[in-house]
Amino acid sequence: MHAFYLHGAKDLRPADIDPPELSADQVLVRICATGICGSDLHYYEHGRNGDFVPARPFILGHESAGEIVDAGAFADSLPVGTRVAVDPAHPCKACTYCVDGRYNLCPQMRYYGSAASTPPFDGTFRQLAPALAAGCHPIPDDLDYRQAALLEPLAVALQAVKRADGVAGKRVLVCGAGPIGQLVGLVVRHYGAARTFVSDLRPSALALATDTWADGAVRADEPGQLAQVTSAGIDLVIEASGAPPALRVAYECCSPGGTIVQLGTQPAEVSLPVNLVMAKELTLRGSFRFAHVFAQGLDLLTQQRIDLRPLITHRFALDDLVAGMETAASPDSIKVVVDY
Repeated sequence: MHAFYLHGAKDLRPADIDPPELSADQVLVRICATGICGSDLHYYEHGRNGDFVPARPFILGHESAGEIVDAGAFADSLPVGTRVAVDPAHPCKACTYCVDGRYNLCPQMRYYGSAASTPPFDGTFRQLAPALAAGCHPIPDDLDYRQAALLEPLAVALQAVKRADGVAGKRVLVCGAGPIGQLVGLVVRHYGAARTFVSDLRPSALALATDTWADGAVRADEPGQLAQVTSAGIDLVIEASGAPPALRVAYECCSPGGTIVQLGTQPAEVSLPVNLVMAKELTLRGSFRFAHVFAQGLDLLTQQRIDLRPLITHRFALDDLVAGMETAASPDSIKVVVDY
């Protein structure tokens, strides 16, 4: 089968490899669509993702959907031909966090297309991938594979909103209008936010947000615009950009008694006005990956409560993965999906 291995920064190489062998808890999935994630871009552009440095060449990709071609021991529940969205998480299931239901915090977590574990865990930029049967979620025939592939980032957005402890009736500011910020916006709008605002530097990303979910959009580099939006009060800020200035804005703009959810990955050291946490009695929460929300995202898609198609700005074939990566890094891109 065909696959792409990352050998270093800007060094993705195609390879023909044997289909994988299955373990007792796995099925084999023919991958039909995979989204390019920000973490994929970090690995591609820098050869690493923060502190995660791959010890060997490995396969990127973790936002995937496809069709089961070998059901292994699960022919009754997941017969060959079943269309599925694939949860990329492989927690240990035995540690304190897993037992407590917070498996997204599992220190032994293996995640498709990630060097967070050693050796790195091969992902889904390959034609056939082994998948945990428990992580394969059947999808209806009328849900296209591209939307189904975006269930993973949708689950990330749902986790962030869950960490906010309710959004109904609240005024919400989303910092960052990339793929995750857009998904967060769609989720808070669906769950009843009173007013939704977005900040970013890219006009095209702001335009997409106002077309689909945002009541107002502001340029992140124009403080006057931001002051106008936040003058009536912001109850919840979800920081999804990973930019230190955006996190500082969250502290400054959040109303007394409000909540800040940090979703974007920040540099190790950031200067912040932390006394505002005390003076405003702010609640600060982190959000990391997701737990127990993948099926919730699938329900939103199958019931047509949320439409992810406007977020897919570009499509590429697997053989054109390098071009897809370059496009995903461009400022006019929101979400690139690779078709197989």
